[in-house]
Amino acid sequence: MSSNPLFQPFTLGALELPSRVVMAPMTRTFCPGGVPHAGVVEYYRRRAAAGVGLIITEGTTVGHRAANGYPNVPRFHGEDALAGWKQVVDAVHAEGGRIVPQLWHVGMVRRLGTEPDANVPGYGPSEKVKDGQVLVHGMTRDDIREVIAAFAQAARDAKAIGMDGVEIHGAHGYLIDQFFWDSSNRRSDEYGGDLAARSRFAIELIQAVRAAVGPDFPIIFRFSQWKQQDYSARLVETPQALAAFLEPLSAAGVDIFHCSTRRFWEPEFEGSELNLAGWTR
Repeated sequence: MSSNPLFQPFTLGALELPSRVVMAPMTRTFCPGGVPHAGVVEYYRRRAAAGVGLIITEGTTVGHRAANGYPNVPRFHGEDALAGWKQVVDAVHAEGGRIVPQLWHVGMVRRLGTEPDANVPGYGPSEKVKDGQVLVHGMTRDDIREVIAAFAQAARDAKAIGMDGVEIHGAHGYLIDQFFWDSSNRRSDEYGGDLAARSRFAIELIQAVRAAVGPDFPIIFRFSQWKQQDYSARLVETPQALAAFLEPLSAAGVDIFHCSTRRFWEPEFEGSELNLAGWTR
């Protein structure tokens, strides 16, 4: 098979890429205080200069008290962090590349003691208590609205500093993904129940992001079947169930689905050679 198509331009709506090579987000933990610095600018500039058409940044935390789960992860809120990302954007654009931030909330992956506020536990769909201590705060409706607003504001800021779109991290067992799974989402309200109800949080979040950035700003949504702790996990078992899961997300405002798979060459469902990306398309 020829690799030539990889180096051809690609256009989807307002997104125009010089090549079809896309760099996936990779957590680096190189930002003390959550602020991108000159080394981060150079890291992304070099990749654009090498011909990467679209760069998806490492996960960047939205402006919510429990969004972060790891040390030295960059923020996507606050004047200092946004000024750092503006330098990254300008450097990538100067090399002819395009770049979007991955917007991230780790949810119940967060542990007590994590920066910036060591006393804040993880937030998740359902409460988790051990030995009388709250390890995961079960999100109220007000909490849900706060997190949705934080994602919308981050997307608004991304557009303001010249980013070429945003990616919403809905994969790998983090907050949005935690709402999708019945094992982590045991809610009895409108955000729990069957998969359609468990998708409500993601749908409302995407709708809020779309409202914040307007109709032409690209929104990417990353999702996965497998999880870091379970490679055999399956959120849906059939192409029909996959369609029922994805179509409401698309209708809410997703332009591009980033289908995270452990082994892209393996078929997703029996009876077809298509992988997860093939079935999603």
